[in-house]
Amino acid sequence: MQVNVMLVVCDTLRKDVLGLYGGPAKTPYIETLAKEAVVYDNAIAPSPWTFPSHVSLFTGLYPNEHGVHETEKIKLLNLTKYHNALKTERVAEYFSRRGYETYGVSSNVMVSPLSGFDKGFKFFLSLDPAPKMKESKIFLEARKLGASPSEIAKELVKQRRFGTLFKYASAWRRIIKANKALNYPMEKGSSLTNDIILNGKLSLPFFYFINYVEMHEPYKGYLPKETWDNFTGIRKISAGKVRYLKKQYIYESEYLDAAIGRLVSVLKSRGVYDDTLLIITSDHGQAFNEHGYMYHNTYLYDEITRIPMIVKYPKNKKFKRRRGYQSLVHVPAMIRSILEGGDDSDLTKEAAFSEAYGDVTVLPGGYHHRKDYVKDKYEKKRKVMYKDDFKLTVNGTDGTIEEFLHRDRPVDPHEYKWTVRHMLSELDMFRGGERFALPDF
Repeated sequence: MQVNVMLVVCDTLRKDVLGLYGGPAKTPYIETLAKEAVVYDNAIAPSPWTFPSHVSLFTGLYPNEHGVHETEKIKLLNLTKYHNALKTERVAEYFSRRGYETYGVSSNVMVSPLSGFDKGFKFFLSLDPAPKMKESKIFLEARKLGASPSEIAKELVKQRRFGTLFKYASAWRRIIKANKALNYPMEKGSSLTNDIILNGKLSLPFFYFINYVEMHEPYKGYLPKETWDNFTGIRKISAGKVRYLKKQYIYESEYLDAAIGRLVSVLKSRGVYDDTLLIITSDHGQAFNEHGYMYHNTYLYDEITRIPMIVKYPKNKKFKRRRGYQSLVHVPAMIRSILEGGDDSDLTKEAAFSEAYGDVTVLPGGYHHRKDYVKDKYEKKRKVMYKDDFKLTVNGTDGTIEEFLHRDRPVDPHEYKWTVRHMLSELDMFRGGERFALPDF
């Protein structure tokens, strides 16, 4: 028997929202799948954002090892040239070398041929989840003027560019109609992805990668200006709005649950479910002001680093629960072990790490006067280590301990000074020769 492999990343899905993990979302399809799978409780994202986290998933290397991560000068898709230059074998290249058919479908432009993620894939389709992308040139122009339609309009009136104002307004009306017709932003490509798998060619054995982006902002009621005002310290987002957005996030997870349910049905209808290693996970979570911060970027709080991981092994094989932590970094080794008749022992290790190297955002027009604020607040290097029941987060720019938890509760690091010293020593070895200031403890 040759094992098929399907790797599904539910982009931006935090662990604790799912009903499977005791969260508020009603996720019956995931819970049904879990009965035939192994549910891992301590999965950690190696990065708080998409690009470096996916590189880690595809290579089995942490960001400090593969080097494809943000810096003060390198942001977003500027990482592509470093990704393309990476010599490490990707998981799709491994499968291609073994004679597998390799397919990829992604609704996130950060994980697409544009960003170099198609290496090793015979077929990789990048979907456009947002109707506004059809007007991409117009919206890239508009973004330089402001973060909201009203802000953009005021700037165009100020510049007496009335023809441009009419063009932008017409494009915006078309987008509003398209959003309603396509159920955006609730639907961000999962339905089309599942249709492709249902109706497309599926040669055996296969490696199939999917990125569902439903959980990523924007959500219903999401306002870019409100988000940017909050991020740049101009005006805090209200507690009521945070609660509203968190509810929309929960609704999205329930919508995604149904999409995963349909995916499982498609695999069964095509007769490949039993012989498929199906991995459901995420690249990072999402914050809703639990620590005074919205969404994800440079921080390493649990709502951003702790992710779900559900693995349905071929023939629904189960493995005993192991003490320790899982990481996306460990997934390639686990896959190789299963293909060679082994078990899941490579997935769980004594410790797991996550890393951030600064701010990822590119400020829109109207916010450039806040560059210094953004740099001072967000341009920080951070590393976190999970080991035993402890979590240690170090700010490597300021040389401070930002967070120390024992069994998910904050404790005084001086009460566990020997544990802290040991973890700092391991972080020192883990930093990979980079300039990273450890606290004097």
